[in-house]
Amino acid sequence: MEQHIKMNALTISEKNVRKVSAAEVEDQQLIASIGSQGLLQNLIVVKSKKRGKYEVVGGGRRLAALQHLAANGDIEKDYPVRCVVKDQSDATEASMAENLKAGMHDADWFAAYMQLNEQGLSAEDIAKKFGHSVADVRKLLKLGGVAPVILAAFRNRELEKSVVMAFTVSDDQEKQAAVFAELKEGYHLSAWAVRSRLLPETMKSTESVALFVGLEAYEQAGGSVASDLFQDVVYLNDPELVQSLAEAKMEGLIAEKKVEGWRWVEHLFGGFWSSPFAAMQSVEPEIEVDLPEAVNVRLAEIDSVLNAMNEKPNDEWTEEDEEAHDRLTEEEGDLQAQKENSRIFSVEQKAGTGVVILINREGEPEYRVGIVKPEDAKGQSQGEDGSGEADTPKKPEDSAALLSDLRSYALQALQADLMNSPELCFDLSVFNMALQRVAGSYLRSCDINVEWADFSAKDIADTKAAEKIKTARDGLNLAWLNEQGEAAMFRAFQSLPMPDKLAIQVFCVAQSLRSSSSVIAEIVKEQISFDLSALWQPTKDNYFKRVNREKLLDILEELKGIDLAAGMATAKKRDLAELLDGLEESKGWLPPQMRPETMED
Repeated sequence: MEQHIKMNALTISEKNVRKVSAAEVEDQQLIASIGSQGLLQNLIVVKSKKRGKYEVVGGGRRLAALQHLAANGDIEKDYPVRCVVKDQSDATEASMAENLKAGMHDADWFAAYMQLNEQGLSAEDIAKKFGHSVADVRKLLKLGGVAPVILAAFRNRELEKSVVMAFTVSDDQEKQAAVFAELKEGYHLSAWAVRSRLLPETMKSTESVALFVGLEAYEQAGGSVASDLFQDVVYLNDPELVQSLAEAKMEGLIAEKKVEGWRWVEHLFGGFWSSPFAAMQSVEPEIEVDLPEAVNVRLAEIDSVLNAMNEKPNDEWTEEDEEAHDRLTEEEGDLQAQKENSRIFSVEQKAGTGVVILINREGEPEYRVGIVKPEDAKGQSQGEDGSGEADTPKKPEDSAALLSDLRSYALQALQADLMNSPELCFDLSVFNMALQRVAGSYLRSCDINVEWADFSAKDIADTKAAEKIKTARDGLNLAWLNEQGEAAMFRAFQSLPMPDKLAIQVFCVAQSLRSSSSVIAEIVKEQISFDLSALWQPTKDNYFKRVNREKLLDILEELKGIDLAAGMATAKKRDLAELLDGLEESKGWLPPQMRPETMED
């Protein structure tokens, strides 16, 4: 119901969801507009407990503008104001609807949604009223539920929104406030630091061992969780329970394999290539069953066609050639899988070898079979001369130039990924300085040096890591560099907001690393879950063409099996490099020197 109400009977309601004022220039524009044109838009009010008084739930800025005009004598204090009168029960909702028309601080929106929720509206109800998805409303309610001191800091622009999001991993406002008080005294209040403090002993649901156990099984066993709606991840609060459940589940898999007659069955929850098993020999299944001869014939045909196609220069390939090559390669892979699946281990082979069960990144078990432990190797693998010594091919050595380039790629990728961990960068820089200046040590943490690392690889500027580093640098506030003279630059730098300074510090520390293989570097890799393959992959030009033919065949055997490697035994080095360059399996593969715990200093 609309009616005219005297201005001196109006006050701002506590249910007005806007708490942060608009910019001063906008307020001045509003005052000028009302002064010249009059009030063009009504206010939204509810009756006050005080007789004859009304509380404004929508239009607080307009009321303030009217009061300013009255104080200057431009209008009377009892100026009649057009108002729409709402019930108290609709006050918050009406205020939110009104403020949809104007820019309101995010913190006020968070608090407003919480207010509606406390009044009895569910996330579904709120979503319907304001046209949001239920998922978005739940996120807003999470943000509105953080400790008031954190929302106040956000209103005052002391915190980034991403940091407020990080606090939502815990519903304990006292714990949130305590972490906020602790971190604000430091130099970097980051989202990562907040999550680390609030969830110090947790495990992400996306970790391989957690995926292996399964969230449902974990919760059925009494495990509790903490959710992060903004990272779409669940944190498991009891990592020990996860490990116990994983061990129990693994025992079942081990029992299944033992029944098959293997000499031994063991398991890993870490990476295979960093385990002792990676250095052990393995045997291939010796019995071939029910494999149609047509499979071998077709494989030979495909191999011949692909070899002929690979002789054709790349710039002469047509779209039809590409499609045919892809089709044949896919068919070859299917036939090879069929061939591999047709081979089985003999009873004797199983009696002398074992199985390692490991968990992949998707949480699925993988089996490495036919592995020979050193103590069981005698008599298991006879050489052609009957000497009893295993016929182990000599691994060709890589060139010094290639090894240098591989170290360059690894270091650059680590530098790029380290920028995602500001607190770790801070720890590294202070630790490094303290070792030198406080302890008087000659040790250098990760060999940190403000000089740029000397990369040997010619294509180092074209890698994914280089792109990531360039993007980070482009995002830095470097306006202070435009000043003339060191003194002016320093003063301009001092005036930067602290987040800008910290971003520069993080970039500089990360780019100051000069080694990816030190003891500290290994700790860094573990803490940032470093995955080199995400930022660098071997290609024809950066790796495959630079190793000899024997090594290419070894790689092919590792990726696709012994039969394909045997079929390519007479292929040219160029053809092998081209083949490996195009394999899907090559995209996640790393040379042995670049695998975890194998990088040389």
